[in-house]
Amino acid sequence: MRKNIVAGNWKMNKTPSEAVALVKELTPLVKNDDVDVVFCVPAIDIVPVVEAAKGTNIQVGAEN
Repeated sequence: MRKNIVAGNWKMNKTPSEAVALVKELTPLVKNDDVDVVFCVPAIDIVPVVEAAKGTNIQVGAEN
């Protein structure tokens, strides 16, 4: 059976600290083994979001 993927971005609408807070808030809501979650974030948010997403089923990508 194929896994579903949920992906989204938030453009430049979050500061790095707001982005980390959002990842921490959403992590328990997306803790489902049947779904892969991808957040595509602005370059300024990549490092803090990757750190916040470690150990979760959230993957991080860059938006252009």
